[in-house]
Amino acid sequence: MPKDDICVDISEQGYLFVTPQGLSECTSYVLVSSSNYDSYIADFEITAEEITEAFGYGFAAIIIFGYFAAYPVGIAKKLIRKL
Repeated sequence: MPKDDICVDISEQGYLFVTPQGLSECTSYVLVSSSNYDSYIADFEITAEEITEAFGYGFAAIIIFGYFAAYPVGIAKKLIRKL
């Protein structure tokens, strides 16, 4: 049964060859199986729902920050008008 991931290096002629190192000691390249690659990529996929949620939070943060930043300005304007 073949290993899932193997450590490989590049020879002087430009060919890949398997090294006897384990993955934790690998100092060159790790060749990943397609099933492991798919599971790694699945963890980092961004869906449309996540983009919409991030946009909503960003928009809300700008509105809330703008309100709190403008509130003291409004108070100052009221005080100046009373003078």
